[in-house]
Amino acid sequence: MGIAQTQITVSRTLERDMGIREVRIWLDDELIATLKYKQSVTREIAPGQHTLRAHNTLVGKHLVFDLQPGVHARFSTSNRSGCGTSLIFLLGAGPIYLSLEREDEGNDGGGR
Repeated sequence: MGIAQTQITVSRTLERDMGIREVRIWLDDELIATLKYKQSVTREIAPGQHTLRAHNTLVGKHLVFDLQPGVHARFSTSNRSGCGTSLIFLLGAGPIYLSLEREDEGNDGGGR
């Protein structure tokens, strides 16, 4: 019986996502993906403490998390609208909010 792999998946598939602007994803200090709407990335990683960062060139978020051996941690990110988003269509600019959340294991922390 082999050792279970420790993995991380970051998805940008939430329905609330506006579908605009790419989201760059870093694991620790390595850029691992530039996600467009409806894309995801999976990587094998070592157990232990890691930092996950997301940035859409306007706003950034980060999470620090610990992984035990064999865990597959799942995160979601999205560019979402807020009040005043209609300005995007009228003026070509407006507020866009970025989310980064852990989906599994009791979600112990929002983006910092």
